[in-house]
Formats: sequence, C-alpha cells, structure tokens
Amino acid sequence: MAGTGTRIDNAALFAVISSLADNKQAIGRRYAYWSNGAPALEAAVAAAAMTQDELGHARTLYPLLNQFAQAEADPVQIEPETRTLHYSLAFLDRDFQGWSDFVATNFLIDNALTTFFEAAQNSSFDPLRQRSRKIVQEERVHAMFAEAWTRRLAKTGGAVRAALLSALGRLWNETLCWFGPEDDPIMQRLYQEGIIDAVPGELRRRYLGKIMPTLSSLDINVPATFNPQSKSWEPTGELPWERWDAVGRRLG
Repeated sequence: MAGTGTRIDNAALFAVISSLADNKQAIGRRYAYWSNGAPALEAAVAAAAMTQDELGHARTLYPLLNQFAQAEADPVQIEPETRTLHYSLAFLDRDFQGWSDFVATNFLIDNALTTFFEAAQNSSFDPLRQRSRKIVQEERVHAMFAEAWTRRLAKTGGAVRAALLSALGRLWNETLCWFGPEDDPIMQRLYQEGIIDAVPGELRRRYLGKIMPTLSSLDINVPATFNPQSKSWEPTGELPWERWDAVGRRLG
C-alpha cells in the first residue's frame, strides 16, 4: 500500500493514526507532570523517560497524516503544535487525580495501544510497520513498570489499593471500547487490507491476555472472564456501545 506523488485516500487508516497519535500525545502530557510528582525518585525518573517516549511516538506518527488525502481538508491538524481536534480517550482530557491514575493509564491504556502496534508489526502500510516495531520495543519497559507499580499499589491495601481500583474502574470500559465493536468498519477495513492482523474482538482478547493474569493474581475484580473453550479472556457482558463515539474512538 503506497503512493508516490499522490496522497493516499484511506479515511479508516487516517482516523486510526490520528487516534494513536493523539492518545500518545495526551499520555505524554499527563506523564510529564509526574516527572516531579512521583512518590519515589526512581518512579520520577521513569516517568520522565516514559514522557519522552510517548511524546516521541506521537511525533513520529503525526507526519504520517500528511500522506493522506484526508489531510487536505484542514492542514493545521497535521502538526501537534497547531492541532485542535483531539481523538484521545476522555480519561486523558483531565489532569490525573493522583499517582494511581498514572499507574492505571500506564497499565491499561499504554498496554492497549501497544496491542494495536503489535498487530501492525507486519503491516502492509510500510511507515506504520516500521514505527510499530520500534514502539513495541520501547514499550516493553513501560509494561514492566506498569505491572510492578500495579502490584505495589494493590498490595499496599487500604486507601492506596482503593484509589488504584477506582482508577482502573474509570478507565476499564473506555479502554476496551477503543478497539471498536466487532463490526467496526474502520478496524475491519484495516484488517482486510493487511494493515493489522486481527479484528477488534481478537485485539481485545489479546489485550486481556496481557493484563488479566496480573489483575487476577492481585484479586482485582474486573468485568472479564476466562473462557476455557477458547482459552482466552473475554469481557463480561456488553460494553457501553451506546456511548461510543466512532469518530473520536472514545466514549461520550
């Protein structure tokens, strides 16, 4: 999939790259505050490093938008400095209420985006394939940090554990919904064109397979169950698709 001299006309891919870039940019901005406010020196150092990573990922994604015909409608939306249309999760619209929000974002949202990039490592869209492989490598450290702090806060108990559970609960549905409903035409098109290697339901199962072993081991109850027939974790009940904003890829 390519185009030399002419812009690519692919609204689905343009929309998802916009969402990925905006989420990375928003995460980086939220992380930045905690480079000085983390509860431990090593955590502050890690927060600073992850801030640089996330903003760096956004900076590598935004230029891709200029390759698309859809960018011609509003050129100022291509550069992060002039961009005003934000397709990031609603949770990231507000400042974190505490360190537990940082950890929950790191554990849930960061892992969800990485699940998508893993599915794009052999993408038919060369620029996304190249960036996905680099991002997946850099995110390994983020995932280790997220798991370690999730365990630490959960095992502390009391108000600390309660704050973590609250943050995870506020993020849960929106993060799972980001992959889209099973019939999401955007993700389905990306799958059919070989841009990613899985449909929304499979991406969600892969994602849950990443995070549920940790949550289960900590006795953190979330609406997900293990299906012994498919040998995979699946959401319990229906996700709130009535609040799903298909354009912004977020819950309204």
